[in-house]
Amino acid sequence: MWAKRRVQTSLITLCVLLIALLASGAIAASRLYHSAENRYVGVVLPLTTLTRDVVLQMTREESGTRAYLITSDRRSLGPYFAGRAGVRTDIRQIAALSRSQPVVAARLQDVRRQVTALHGFYDRLIVFVADGMLGQQRARQEVLDGEALQARFKRTTALMESDIRRVTVATRDEQRGTFHRALDALAVVGFFALAIAVTLVVTVPEQLRQIYAAEEDARRGAEEGANSARALAHVSDAVMLVDDVGVIRSWNAAAEQLFGISSADALGRRASAVVIEYEALREAGDVDDVLVPVTIAGTERWLARTLSTFDGGSVLTVRDATAGYLLERARSDFVATASHELRTPLTSIYGGIRTLNGRGDELSIAEREGMLRLIEQESVQLVHIVDQMLISTQLDRHQLRLNDSEFELSGLCNAVIASALARASAATTVTLDAPNPIIVRCDESLLRQVLVNLIDNAIKYSRAGGQVEVRLREGLGRVRIEIHDEGPGIPATEQERIFEKFYRLDPAMQGGVGGTGLGLYISRAIITEMGGSLTVRSTSGEGSTFTVTLVQNDPSRSSGDSQESIRPSSPTS
Repeated sequence: MWAKRRVQTSLITLCVLLIALLASGAIAASRLYHSAENRYVGVVLPLTTLTRDVVLQMTREESGTRAYLITSDRRSLGPYFAGRAGVRTDIRQIAALSRSQPVVAARLQDVRRQVTALHGFYDRLIVFVADGMLGQQRARQEVLDGEALQARFKRTTALMESDIRRVTVATRDEQRGTFHRALDALAVVGFFALAIAVTLVVTVPEQLRQIYAAEEDARRGAEEGANSARALAHVSDAVMLVDDVGVIRSWNAAAEQLFGISSADALGRRASAVVIEYEALREAGDVDDVLVPVTIAGTERWLARTLSTFDGGSVLTVRDATAGYLLERARSDFVATASHELRTPLTSIYGGIRTLNGRGDELSIAEREGMLRLIEQESVQLVHIVDQMLISTQLDRHQLRLNDSEFELSGLCNAVIASALARASAATTVTLDAPNPIIVRCDESLLRQVLVNLIDNAIKYSRAGGQVEVRLREGLGRVRIEIHDEGPGIPATEQERIFEKFYRLDPAMQGGVGGTGLGLYISRAIITEMGGSLTVRSTSGEGSTFTVTLVQNDPSRSSGDSQESIRPSSPTS
């Protein structure tokens, strides 16, 4: 880099010197030209010519006056008047040109006084001649006096020409000095330019080699950096390079996507200001199963990190493991829930069978029948749990098929309500509000399963003696089934999460209400497959309303979809 700067400095200096050389030559030529033009063409030559013309005009005045003395004819005064006008013009021009020449200007004053004296003399002679014979005689007597004035005038004009010649000599000397100074300046500048040029000829090849080598190294470094940047841009994990004072120096595209912060906003800032949990990520262990909870854009995320330190900074690699964490948590919740749900009916069935085998002869017929009904009910509950798991698997694999048919909806609702009340242990009232018969076309068996899930939930979560209302409405090509209960309600933050797979509001079942956490997930998925929707409105302490919306007689659903659905048969169907 230093070699490149030296070459650049030398070239700039050489260019400056060459410019100075050209400028000096141009200035010198301009001065010589203007000096010759101003002094010779503009001053010296005109002054010389005008001075000689003044002498000539005064000679014309003298000739005109002498002719008038001889002839007494006023017409002979023509040369006198013409010469006098010419003298005035010449003196004005000489005065204008000699303003910058004080010696010539002073000499011009003497010329003016002598011209004035001669004009007075000539005027007196003309007056004498005009007076008659006596005047002519007197004028002829004074002519000799005028010769002295003429001689003095000519000496003065001769001196002024000498002054003008001295100006010429001074001008020539000044031009010669300007020429020599220009030559000296050109020689000095040219010498330095030549010295720099020779220096460049000697040193530039080596310096250029060094420059090329440095640029080649820089190019290789830039290519390596660009390749690294391209590689980082395609890395799925968020990568941030932080220097030893905690300032971010690199921020890849995956980091932008994960944290929602662009490179322009992240680079140059402290990492702890960009990523609030940065210190927690740094201090977390390097064990693979250690996840750090962070909040990004109001959502909780679980991140796995890898930290590499080096002299001058560190590289933090972050992977979003939220999906795996949630899956593992859902799997754990499911195992816990399924174990509890399966253990209860299995325990009842096992206990009933042991009782019948061990004490069957001691039991009355009514007790044996009650025990068998218990075993049957718990077996049905086991089948229901297994069915939910199998249907959940089919939904996940998109293997659930619909068997559409037309049927009257209120009849299906009545059958589901009767079955739910038979299974209910609490004294809960269930009513159906169906003003008019409603014909729908969908998979009746799957819709039955959805209604069983929703009505069973409404009964389970209603307080003792509470009321569940099922309302059927139609209009605008749609059918709505609303199931309203008087239970504890659902918090607003949980009203969408209850439709997630394996999610339960009371995972520890402290409220005494069991379940696999699959019922609402399966119900919404089935209704979505039918082209409808399942939503919930709820206020804590005031109950909940689940609404199933179906498209009535949807023309896009053809009888060609009426195939046997690959699903287990629900015991409630």
